[in-house]
Amino acid sequence: LQVIDINCMAQPFPPPSDTSSKVELSISCSNLKNLDYFSKSDPVVFVYTRGQAGWVKLGRTEVIDNNLNPKFSTTFRLEYRFEEIQNFQFAVYDVDDKHHVEDLSKQQLLGTMECTLAEVMAAGEHLTKSLRLQGNPAGKITIQAEEVQDSKFIVHFELSATKLEKKDFFGKSDPYIEIAKAQEGGAFTVVYRSQHIMKTLSPRWPAFQLEIQKLCSGDWERTLQFSVWDWNKSGNNELIGICSASPKDICPERGGQIFNLDLTNPSHKGKKKSTGVLVFTSVRATPVYSFVDYIRGGCQISLITAVDFTASNGHPSQPSSLHYTSPYQENEYVLAIRSVASVLAPYDSDQMIPAFGFGAQLPPDWEVSHCFPLNFNYQNPEVSGVQGILDAYQYTLHNVKLHGPTNFSSFLDRTMQYASVQNTQQSQSYCILLVITDGEITDMANTVDRIVAASKLPLSIVIVGVGGADFKNMKILDADDTPLKNRQGQAMARDIVQFVPFREIMRKAGPAASVSRETLAEIPGQLIAFMKANNIKPNPPILRRQESTVYGQPVGPQGPAPYPSGPQGPAGPASYPSGPQG
Repeated sequence: LQVIDINCMAQPFPPPSDTSSKVELSISCSNLKNLDYFSKSDPVVFVYTRGQAGWVKLGRTEVIDNNLNPKFSTTFRLEYRFEEIQNFQFAVYDVDDKHHVEDLSKQQLLGTMECTLAEVMAAGEHLTKSLRLQGNPAGKITIQAEEVQDSKFIVHFELSATKLEKKDFFGKSDPYIEIAKAQEGGAFTVVYRSQHIMKTLSPRWPAFQLEIQKLCSGDWERTLQFSVWDWNKSGNNELIGICSASPKDICPERGGQIFNLDLTNPSHKGKKKSTGVLVFTSVRATPVYSFVDYIRGGCQISLITAVDFTASNGHPSQPSSLHYTSPYQENEYVLAIRSVASVLAPYDSDQMIPAFGFGAQLPPDWEVSHCFPLNFNYQNPEVSGVQGILDAYQYTLHNVKLHGPTNFSSFLDRTMQYASVQNTQQSQSYCILLVITDGEITDMANTVDRIVAASKLPLSIVIVGVGGADFKNMKILDADDTPLKNRQGQAMARDIVQFVPFREIMRKAGPAASVSRETLAEIPGQLIAFMKANNIKPNPPILRRQESTVYGQPVGPQGPAPYPSGPQGPAGPASYPSGPQG
């Protein structure tokens, strides 16, 4: 379970609060309605929180087949604020179409329950309430909350078993394993469930990993229960055997020396007989690094912007144009730049931001350019801060002709030049490209090729779609479900693209601040994935302070050279050459 708190990007070092803490919610249900004719229901739980514009989905659990009393291993981590009313809704569905779980029109509602987080916290060990379907009781749901400890480890497991008891009359067992952690009241909460392996008494389950908080709430001595089950298609799974140990017992980094344990079945009468052996083939703990760890350790964030000046935006003088400048209201380009770049800019150490445009005809020859500096300074395309981007945008708007087509590959090439800086343990950097565009890409194949190549670089690409166009190709570039492949069949090394439809987010969530949360949600994870893939760890915070200042003077990575004097104006970041209307 990876949890990213995007609020830390808006405020790098948030002050501690005496009234808030992070909690983790676990969910189980009992006595659900059976809506399947030949088998049992296949339940999943969707979790929602109430926002300004209504219910907003937080996520969902896994689907459990043929089970009316499911115990879900998926947990939800969130901020508990004592001083606020935090409303939640839990909606339980019977999944009929497992290929489109998110499409609720293809599933059957089993029941819903609403409560506040305060109710859950005040209930003690857990909160159990009735699910309701059309006002009638429809089973029960139990929510358990536990405070998240400050633990930054992942435990990697490779588990196998031998000599398992045979459960199937005509064949061998189909074993899977569950891990549950002990709670303060003595009950156990499932934290992991493997897939079953067909017809074997000596299974070797696929490797998996769990955060130490999810595994044992950060308590290395907490009891874990390992249960091996024989899977049955009917849902009537049979227990083969259980055993118990703490993470400290089985993890060599913590002094653990247990490598296998006998399984026993409590239902067997008389003398306890071994029903198999659970083998801890490999258990190891590795530290988890956060986005904040890298920032505090001196990782340099560089923001780059690219703005769409194609004719599909409409003529800037017309109120219907997406580039129209009104004295009463900022256009969507300005709102997107201000809301997104304002969050990213503080992380850019020198505040000098390369700003480009694409899709316009440029003076004096009026040739179309798919990558030109907004300040028209080809030797130094950088502007100073967010206001510098906005000033350069307005200047360009009055000195170019909107044209097209919408090609991304040229400014992606330029961005990759910025990102192609060698990252080392001592010198860490990461680039974020903010693209603001109104329509579909016309060089899709070339763009995909560039993104696949860029996925190996320290780079994230944020695309904000303004206006109401069809953004189908943009959603393909987002690649959350299907990784991109170039024309040679090579897949992207990691997901680096996040697409957000600006108008849709504004309509659903309201304030522009919510746009930045939607837009930037994936960046911390993308930065961490790149650093991890290249075996780069955060430096200690003190190292950044040593590199940043000596006798009050910057001595770290050098900032951009001063703006050269242009042929039609003096040097300086606020100086632009005069165009036909300048």
